[in-house]
Amino acid sequence: MKKSTAISIDMHGIGRILFNRNVSVPIYQRSYAWENEHVSDLFNDVATAMADGAHEYFIGSIVTTQNEALRAEVADGQQRLATVTILLAAIRDFFYETGDKERAGTITTDLLHKKDLKTLALIPKLKLNDVDNEFFTKRILLLPDDSERAQLITKPSHERIDKAAVLAREHVRKLATGRGATDTLTDLVDYLTDSVKVIWVQVPDDTNAFMVFETLNDRGLALAITDLLKNHLFGLSGGRLGEVQQAWVSMTSALESIEEENVVLTFLRHYWSSREGLVREKDLYADIKRKISNQTRAAAFAKELERNAHIYAAIVNSSDALWTQYGDSCRKHMETLNALRLTQIRPLLLSILDNFDLANVRQAVKNLVSWSVRFLVHGGLGSGAIETHNCAAAKEIRSKAIANASQLLRRLQPVIPSDAQFRGAFLGCSVSKAFLARYYLRALEQQATGVAEPELVPNDNADVVNLEHILPQKPSKQWTHIPADDQTLLINRLGNLALVKTKINTRAGNDGFAFKKGFYSQSAFRLTKCMGQELIWDRAAIERRQTTMADLAVRAWPLN
Repeated sequence: MKKSTAISIDMHGIGRILFNRNVSVPIYQRSYAWENEHVSDLFNDVATAMADGAHEYFIGSIVTTQNEALRAEVADGQQRLATVTILLAAIRDFFYETGDKERAGTITTDLLHKKDLKTLALIPKLKLNDVDNEFFTKRILLLPDDSERAQLITKPSHERIDKAAVLAREHVRKLATGRGATDTLTDLVDYLTDSVKVIWVQVPDDTNAFMVFETLNDRGLALAITDLLKNHLFGLSGGRLGEVQQAWVSMTSALESIEEENVVLTFLRHYWSSREGLVREKDLYADIKRKISNQTRAAAFAKELERNAHIYAAIVNSSDALWTQYGDSCRKHMETLNALRLTQIRPLLLSILDNFDLANVRQAVKNLVSWSVRFLVHGGLGSGAIETHNCAAAKEIRSKAIANASQLLRRLQPVIPSDAQFRGAFLGCSVSKAFLARYYLRALEQQATGVAEPELVPNDNADVVNLEHILPQKPSKQWTHIPADDQTLLINRLGNLALVKTKINTRAGNDGFAFKKGFYSQSAFRLTKCMGQELIWDRAAIERRQTTMADLAVRAWPLN
């Protein structure tokens, strides 16, 4: 059959597409992305349209190209096709489990899959991308009593497919209650086959598909920035399309291990900000589209994304093999930055790791720990201003205006709190977030005992070391010597917090200081043990302890 060279637009029932064609999702397309609400909306909307007697129900468009095997490849619409297939499979399962294997077999061969005559291999009507296809085939297309149907869920998209299957089963069971279940479900199959309509757009090549994709409205998930960007790059690529597609797949694969919502979009914004200066999410696509405007730039940009995605994955995962070349100390500094949950520093880290030599990476990452703590404690600029400065410095690193850690310090020193500013802020520091308080106290303890690089994350096991409020969060009557208004202000002061063994914390509870100080005196932590020397725990004692901490802090988190 000769491949068409024209764009064709037709209206088809979505099930009729599966009946007449084999359809596949290319490897570069996103995995199954619909959440429960999108799945339920489609199921309920179709059921309502049927109940209202609507002759047709329109659910959007499907844009495809034709591959070498004459299997239609989906550029847009895979979420709807997959979800309708899941619903059809649930109806098939109901018939199969209730003994109506003839109807179950008809649905299977007409709409789900067939078997190769020679090899008996299963040939699905809808083939998803490489990430999802095996899971989808076994979890959805196989019969309910097939031993391979029970699948281990290893990826977020697999979990979404599984949840969609559960929702489809519940939806079918609800429709099939009472008499007439067979007629109800066969009517639904017929409605999905010929009355649930889509605009079927078939284009001769990927370039046309990507342009059409960008101009059509999508049902379900809003047209994602990542999808728009991907199709913009593919559309520009021309004869280098395969190269760009492979780079995109490699990028998304590198980011797949990061368990953060919308991680691809976050990475794209952080990388672009490291290159161009701070850009907000709402402006990201328009800015990239304006500056990446031809084939050469698209191909080069795709390769940059691929390389930086692997760096980004290492930033988020301090156990990544990339850190081996920088040494254990640098890896632990990265672990510390992650423990502080400072995502706005990632654009700067991307530029550092992509441009500095080994020695300067080590020094810069170490410095970033100290600078980050100073920003957190001082709080003068605000996170938005800090991110702006970080992204500006990141851009200067990529342009070679900043070539090493010393120059980076000179660039940022005007906005980093000085020793005097940091110490002053530390004197009044209150910390409501337990993970920050634990980190500050552990680092100060290490500084007090002379440990090298005290700013590194030591033991963070809450089963071994606990955070103690000396003036308790719920003071008993034994704390009436501190006015109630002062108690509220003092409870989260860092000078009122201590590291203790969990068993001590449990036994001490909310008792008065006279009882608790005996436990503190026995502590292996120097800063905790010193509290045993206090006669009474009040504002003055908290401020004395916090002054000691402030002096230690300037040495624990130095500028350089």
